[in-house]
Amino acid sequence: MRITVVLGPFKPPPPAPSGAIEKVWWRLAETFRDRGHAVTMIGPDHPDLPRGDEIDGIPYRRLPLIDRGRSVKIDILRDLGWSRRAARLLPDADVTVTNCFWLPWLLRSPRNRIRRRIGVLNMHVQRFPKGQMRLYRGVDRISTVSQAIVDGIVGERSEFADRIALIGNPVDLSVFHPTTAPSATTNGPRRILYTGRIHPEKGLHLLVEAWHRLRARGLDTTLRLVGPAGLGDGGGGDDYMRRLRSLAGDAPFELPGGVADPTALADELRSADLYCYPSIAARGEASPVAPLEAMACGLPPVVADLPQYAAYIRNDETGLVFRRGEAEIDEITAALERLAGDAELRSRLSTNAIAAASRYGLDRIADAYLDEFATSIEAARSRTP
Repeated sequence: MRITVVLGPFKPPPPAPSGAIEKVWWRLAETFRDRGHAVTMIGPDHPDLPRGDEIDGIPYRRLPLIDRGRSVKIDILRDLGWSRRAARLLPDADVTVTNCFWLPWLLRSPRNRIRRRIGVLNMHVQRFPKGQMRLYRGVDRISTVSQAIVDGIVGERSEFADRIALIGNPVDLSVFHPTTAPSATTNGPRRILYTGRIHPEKGLHLLVEAWHRLRARGLDTTLRLVGPAGLGDGGGGDDYMRRLRSLAGDAPFELPGGVADPTALADELRSADLYCYPSIAARGEASPVAPLEAMACGLPPVVADLPQYAAYIRNDETGLVFRRGEAEIDEITAALERLAGDAELRSRLSTNAIAAASRYGLDRIADAYLDEFATSIEAARSRTP
């Protein structure tokens, strides 16, 4: 099978500093390659990427990286020019997958001469739709990662219901796994960890306030926020950082920046005691990879009651779920305090979390995509005279 994957313009693949989507599709591309399929990837260049026409044996066609700006609308317009250039680099393929905003619309334009030789066009959706689905009537298949996003897509375009494949985000279980070393007892502070972008939509101001309350109650804890904070990296920038520091008061939290190396990120998770992913963005999250990685390492996450988590985070089974609303800071505080003080609860949730994450192993998710691709290719051929 000839598979083309087109990334968006704002983040390169690993080993450069990448976003969650770029990491997911790079690992999937490597797995497709290892299964004997011909994979080509198109994406932005970066100084940290190896030079040449290939990266780890995968042909990589490069375009200039675009830094994110303060305006989402302007970024969408910049995606249009980038998508036009990406379309000119597309090879012949049996299936073409992309998460670009404009590329699916461009590729199915009647005036586009290459629309037939790209094969099945699969649009990958990792964000809650916000009115744009009307642009994608020409898309053959839509892949997404949670039932909440499926419902959002069908809510905008009911005729898309039979085009959607629900396949969860993968986690590399060879990297993200519990520690094999015996746990050492410590009387030191409990380490609370978050991994992801340092951005307001991730609800980190709620976590910082909850942590401040824990300390005021005498619970000895530290807080570590691992992720990029700069605007160009998808973070909230200096203004948001000042807000977080103000909320923390005289208790400085740790902010080491983004961690590009998956092994180093897994080590961060294994060294933590508690994990919280406090996003309350019902229309901003699809199915975040970060909590799944934490679960695979044995850390039951504290998350909001978003439907995007429903497939793998169950309250009091694989994690703790807090209710959104006026009392959400109180609920985060109570959940972290409960986890910190109950070793038996942590052990039970950890065991269940590891088992739940195992269902999203990279090999299993890659198989699901390959089955989806093969089925959609065969269906397209049967429709073509």
